Amino acid sequence: MEIEKLDIKNINNFWTWFSDNYKAIGQDFDNEELLNELNDRVNKLGEFAWEIGPGINSVNQLVISPGGDLDLLPYTKKIVSYAKDVPDWEFHYAKPPKQWELIFEFTKNDGSQIEINASQWEYVLLKYDDGMFEIIIQTYDLQQLDKDDKLTAAEILLDGILGEEKRMIYICCIDVVEEFEHQYRNKKSDIRELNNHINGLI
Repeated sequence: MEIEKLDIKNINNFWTWFSDNYKAIGQDFDNEELLNELNDRVNKLGEFAWEIGPGINSVNQLVISPGGDLDLLPYTKKIVSYAKDVPDWEFHYAKPPKQWELIFEFTKNDGSQIEINASQWEYVLLKYDDGMFEIIIQTYDLQQLDKDDKLTAAEILLDGILGEEKRMIYICCIDVVEEFEHQYRNKKSDIRELNNHINGLI
């Protein structure tokens, strides 16, 4: 679909509903009935992801995300541009960088959960002629994950460090390895340096 075909009436109805119900969602986001309705209403807007939690500049935030699909970014930007002013809430059209210690809960493909501590991970960044980057990430504790789960965990980490929008725009390829190949071992950097590293290159 084209962005002109977004249903503006539906978007306005979504934000009216949210502004009428945000208080009832619960201080700890514990109103399951309303969260299910929020999910249904986001799904009516399109094939977007969403998350809710503590905000960066406000108490809470709602993210309507393209779910890693760069083609959907204009749509989420359009949707969030219609957001109403809601006390103690901020809204984002992609997952913003997190203020965190690079530790997160991860749900595996089989539904089980593990805690991932990525604070000691390292990376090598390769820049292509078109200005995009390939990143090779060396992990130390993901042997229990399959290839798809490792990639998903790496994307969560990169979204948390860079923000989803920057990750989608600049990172074209993600490789997860347990050990760098010999030619990269002298080029590795601490994963916590990644954002500044990319900013310096772009």
